[in-house]
Amino acid sequence: MTIEKVLVVDDEILMRNFIEATLARKNLEVVTAENGTKAVELLKEQTFDLVITDMKMPGLTGIDVLRKVKEASPDTIVVVITAFGSIENAVEAMKLGAFNYLLKPFTPDTIEALLEKAREHQALVVENQYLRQEVSGGSGKTAAKVIAESPIMKNVLADVHRIAKSNASVFINGESGTGKEVIAHAIHYNSLRANRPFIKVNCAAIPETLIESEFFGHEKGAFTGALNKRLGRFELADTGTLLLDEISEIPAALQAKLLRVTQEQEFERIGGTKPIKVDVRLISTSNRDVKEMIAEKVLREDLYYRLNVVPIYLPPLRERRGDVIPLSEYFLEKLCLENHKEKKTLSADAKKKLQDYPWPGNVRELANILERVVVMDYGKTVSAEHLYLDEHPTPAKGKKSAPSLRELRNKSKEYVKNEK
Repeated sequence: MTIEKVLVVDDEILMRNFIEATLARKNLEVVTAENGTKAVELLKEQTFDLVITDMKMPGLTGIDVLRKVKEASPDTIVVVITAFGSIENAVEAMKLGAFNYLLKPFTPDTIEALLEKAREHQALVVENQYLRQEVSGGSGKTAAKVIAESPIMKNVLADVHRIAKSNASVFINGESGTGKEVIAHAIHYNSLRANRPFIKVNCAAIPETLIESEFFGHEKGAFTGALNKRLGRFELADTGTLLLDEISEIPAALQAKLLRVTQEQEFERIGGTKPIKVDVRLISTSNRDVKEMIAEKVLREDLYYRLNVVPIYLPPLRERRGDVIPLSEYFLEKLCLENHKEKKTLSADAKKKLQDYPWPGNVRELANILERVVVMDYGKTVSAEHLYLDEHPTPAKGKKSAPSLRELRNKSKEYVKNEK
């Protein structure tokens, strides 16, 4: 996470020049103002990541500047400069939202140390905003437990532990509902990046017109509606892991830009000219046949090979019958706790019915069935008659996967074009 643009406000020219030179050595864009009035004018025209302002100035004071900054841009970090005899003013500024203060006299090392703290604070603020959005959207989750009792899933989990400590890109392929995101979480939380961000983007859920901004962010004024600078998922995931869920849904034009990022770990925001370096471990998923995607030009072959350094195939639930009952018991316990219900157990006939069912919706379907059982609350023992599985279809072997959202959109556009 970076601080790129700084406003320095001080009526003393020597102090302004000293701070400007120190920040410029850190490759930051620095704008200066000789008083509070000029600073307020600049705040109306430009967006700053950090404002450093003196407390005592003719006209508008540092407190006045602080208030104006927080009105215009609440997330902008403000640092106030104060003398030893006016420390109470710094305390007042902190109560009003200042991040920290610089006590005169100070050295370049003091500024650089404060800058590093401000960067860490900014990263936490942005990550918390992302996590709040995830929770409000119903997808805020911690690392889920991986149930692996069947031999085939034990092999998958062994592979996860083998590759987790590396920085290699991982491509997880498997039917919808098999738990690809759970495996991605397991890779991240067993890696050296476990305490760093885990950011995900559902490529199928983002409109084609917005997906580039979601990936790379944009500058203020980059397009209509871009009222403020916005960080993309790659910046949010810096030093951590980025999950690209359903990678085949990314438009072809954006795949070329994504290829560059995987090679260079560098990109520009929309409307920006400054390259941004990131350190991101990529995990991609797809529920489609990769060879078909490449043959149909849905997925670039060169991009696939960059993302597929380590492949993981996640088998459907019908191919790992040994996991059905352990998963069922895990979901029952978890869902009873979440719904404040008494603990439930599976009867012998319920276990047999669960084992015999083909599970076309895989683990996701199993979780949904058991959630319904818990919500309906038939009693402490779950019987076969409580499961309601008979009406579900049996998966057809060799059945081709359903068309993606991107394909459906393209077919709709083609239909409209032909009608004209």
